[in-house]
Amino acid sequence: MDQEAANTLLEEHLALGALLDEGTDGRLAPLRYNGVDEKAAFSEGVALVDLTCMGSQLVSGDDTSAFISALFAGEELAIGQCAPQVALTGDGSLSSLVLLARTGQEEFAWWDLVGRDAIMSCWADFVISIEQGGIQPFGEVELEDASEALVPILLWGPQAGVVLSDYLGDQDLPAPGTIANRMLDKINCLVAVPAFDDQPCYLVLVPPARARVLWRSFLSFNEVSPVGLEAFRQQVQTCFDVLGNISGTFGCVTPSREQLLSAGLLRADGSFIGARGLS
Repeated sequence: MDQEAANTLLEEHLALGALLDEGTDGRLAPLRYNGVDEKAAFSEGVALVDLTCMGSQLVSGDDTSAFISALFAGEELAIGQCAPQVALTGDGSLSSLVLLARTGQEEFAWWDLVGRDAIMSCWADFVISIEQGGIQPFGEVELEDASEALVPILLWGPQAGVVLSDYLGDQDLPAPGTIANRMLDKINCLVAVPAFDDQPCYLVLVPPARARVLWRSFLSFNEVSPVGLEAFRQQVQTCFDVLGNISGTFGCVTPSREQLLSAGLLRADGSFIGARGLS
């Protein structure tokens, strides 16, 4: 894969003095920005993060809702909802922590949050291939790499809602825990509103042809600072520190039932893969 072509915003990151590294899929990604107080951006202004190289998957087809219910341990989503969710392997170990969104009756998407996209994708493929009595319960489910379909740009911090509202005209900001279409200065985008902490957070999914224009426009606000994947993963880790060292970790991470409940990532019925392995 041509790395420069694979990241729509690569030239923008280079112009801002980003230190580049390989993202979870091997593409060049902004690890950090020289001269930027990235930690302060989350707590005082707006952190602007390009999540292109964190990995995204689109899931569709018959039985997709049943597949998602088995794969993820959190509460089931209605159409138009989104939430952080964990996927567990059979022994209760963490596959990954993602932002999961339900975009249709039998259509979902997720975005990796902690640098474990390779593990998550392999585990999802394995679950799809599972056979029971010669039948694949999820054989009609299609898993598609959606990392290049829309450019995921995250705004996270106390002023994020103020900045995004400037583009909405008479439209309302989507409610927390939802994903909805919004026109941002005549650019048709999807906007997801995850609840990570008590700070406003918006994941703006932008058509690739308009991503550089919108990225530069966001940076025209004094409150907005570019933030690399290193600080982003640390911020996610802080929000879910009860789970232990999950961010950027490819080793075995085994949270307890109590830890998952405390983080709001576990539904009570236990009808998900890995439930029996939880201690």
